[in-house]
Amino acid sequence: AALSAPCPSPHLISPGLQAQTPAVEERRWEGSALHIQCPYSAQLMYRYQKSWCRMTDGQWNPLLEVPFDPYAKTKRLTKGNMTIVDSQINQTLSVSMTNLQAEDSGTYSCAYHDTSRNKCLPMKMISLNVFKEMHRWELESLSVPCPYNTEMHSLSPKAWCQRGPTGCKILLKTSNTLTQSKKKSLEDRDLIQDDIQKRTFTITMQKLQAHNTGVYWCALYRNSQPTRLMEVRLSVSKSEYLLAAKWGRWQVSAPPPLLVLPPVASDVKTFIILSGVLSILFILALISTITLYVRSRKQLKRRGNREGQDIYEKPEDAAQLGSTARMESHNDDSKDLQYATLNFPSQLSPEDTLYCNVEPSQAHRKAREENVDYAIIALK
Repeated sequence: AALSAPCPSPHLISPGLQAQTPAVEERRWEGSALHIQCPYSAQLMYRYQKSWCRMTDGQWNPLLEVPFDPYAKTKRLTKGNMTIVDSQINQTLSVSMTNLQAEDSGTYSCAYHDTSRNKCLPMKMISLNVFKEMHRWELESLSVPCPYNTEMHSLSPKAWCQRGPTGCKILLKTSNTLTQSKKKSLEDRDLIQDDIQKRTFTITMQKLQAHNTGVYWCALYRNSQPTRLMEVRLSVSKSEYLLAAKWGRWQVSAPPPLLVLPPVASDVKTFIILSGVLSILFILALISTITLYVRSRKQLKRRGNREGQDIYEKPEDAAQLGSTARMESHNDDSKDLQYATLNFPSQLSPEDTLYCNVEPSQAHRKAREENVDYAIIALK
């Protein structure tokens, strides 16, 4: 069966069908989604297939059609960014379109499709308007491509108009010709160019001003009235350097160097935060360096850097073995470790007895648990 057919009168299909209600307008921005639910009659549940259609040149063209399966309670079909779900339990046809683009603007319907006679009747009609949002600064340019679908549109004049309280005011319009055409505005700032091979006409606006802010249509000009193809919402803001020039900061018409512009608040906050972080890191590094230096000095003192040494001759008789000798350190630093080394030039016999007492100075005595005594005895 063919995929497109004109929609006949409701009474030509079935007495159970009623005339469709006027189209419901749905407005979406580019990138958003559309979700539609279409309830249907129980008596027509199995009689006709259900479709999601789009109006093109006065005819309904099925985009998605629910597959015929009398035993399935729920049927689903996905094609591109469109999904159709038929729930016989709820007697509802659900349609979703995601990632909408301005080219998706048009008239759609949930429809019964009589495949035997290739005829259809909408249950519910939707007029979908997907608009573009565009932002520009003053004196910048704007270029908007406006595609159209069929060869029939190639013969129609194209228009660029601005919406207002009384309708859409025509700003630019092409002639009805089969060749490429260009038209400029009286101020020579706006241009419309139609490329019939690519089926796209392009709008160019130069040296935008704040008063150019508004809602515009890419339109086909039919019966002296524009028919919307695509809607563009344009916002033009005053640039910073023009505001500064207005208050006398600059006396030239050309844009000033970027270095003249004062930094924005966000840059100042970022600089303050970065400076604070670097200062904290520097202080931590300085504290770490001082701590390591103090620790290294303490370790050197604990090792000791002096050695006390006395040499004693072997006594002539055994009576002198009981004699004592004292070696004192004259260092006042109580934290240094004291060392004593006894060297005997003459060889001692194994029967000889040697006694050695090492005592800390009474002037620097510490707590008993902190006293450390060392004795190194070497026999030569």
